[in-house]
Amino acid sequence: MAGVVTPVVAPDTYANVDDLTLFWKAPDDANRAAYLLKLSSNRLRLIGTDVGVDVDAMVNADPAYFMTVQWVVMESVKRALQSPIDGQPVETYGQTAGPYSENFKYSNPSGDLWFKKSELSAIGLYGTQTLGGLSTSQNLYGNIYSS
Repeated sequence: MAGVVTPVVAPDTYANVDDLTLFWKAPDDANRAAYLLKLSSNRLRLIGTDVGVDVDAMVNADPAYFMTVQWVVMESVKRALQSPIDGQPVETYGQTAGPYSENFKYSNPSGDLWFKKSELSAIGLYGTQTLGGLSTSQNLYGNIYSS
């Protein structure tokens, strides 16, 4: 079992098919899984760049952060792989005969790679923005509480 180890640098993946197999199951299409792992890893890097976080540096400095990033990448790939290529990507399906009802609950209709807010938050890429101070109105009356 040769999973990904640090140091990790772009465009290397944060997790590989062996890691995904241990985490979830052996994918039916290992080549597709490997490609999705690469796409997901690099997409996470871009999100990090957008919010001013060097994900590679954090991954290489902290083993716990590395494992959490691996989890985030593998979760996104798992969601994409659960969406069938050749069939309807439904989570649940219901059908009745009279008076004609049919229900679908789509899981990931387009098979996209996406990250949950909670996953991005776990690695510091969501919900970390702060606002120091912003006034939407002018101070027209001065300090009304001073004497």
